[in-house]
Amino acid sequence: MFGPVTKDDLYAIEEAYKPYDVQPEIYMCEPADRSAFDLLSEHYTITGHLCDYHMSLSDFDYPDMANDIDVSILGLNDHETFIQASVEGFRSNGRPEGLLKLLAENAAARPDTLLFSASMHGELLGAAGMAIIDVEDSKVAILYIDSCLPRARGRGIHKALLVKRLRVAKDRGCDLAIASAREGSISAHNIQKVGLKLAYGCKIYTKDR
Repeated sequence: MFGPVTKDDLYAIEEAYKPYDVQPEIYMCEPADRSAFDLLSEHYTITGHLCDYHMSLSDFDYPDMANDIDVSILGLNDHETFIQASVEGFRSNGRPEGLLKLLAENAAARPDTLLFSASMHGELLGAAGMAIIDVEDSKVAILYIDSCLPRARGRGIHKALLVKRLRVAKDRGCDLAIASAREGSISAHNIQKVGLKLAYGCKIYTKDR
């Protein structure tokens, strides 16, 4: 966004992906410098769109969910539980387990992030994170790394995780909440269902094999 993108820049990004045995994915928003789009057009294909959603938490007032889902904030002693649930939930997407574990470990290690679990009748069925950051005079809650175990999908787990984090964010004085999901996905549907609105979208460029 702030200047031309070179082949060396792109090479550095691709090198960072190599240890994890996945094809490089680059998310491009429209304000990016045109040189980036020109470079990506040579060896990359658009494989989808990532949508970013936002909500002013002063407007958030979601009714209680009438179900048996228990969503809790995890303590320091429960980080391994979060990591295992996150990996199991994302594994069905075909991503390498090593990469999924690294992403979950990074979330668990962040001092600005709260970790959440969702369970029914004592059975762990989902996990998610929420980072709270200061942006100028505002506090922003970033909802991310949402994961539902395969056997739990379609049971309201993701929606419950979203609602709980929004309530916690509002209680902790956050002004704005943001979340991201692939366009047309179930996650995107759930995000909009709890009240977040589309802010902008990015094209997902994946390197050709």
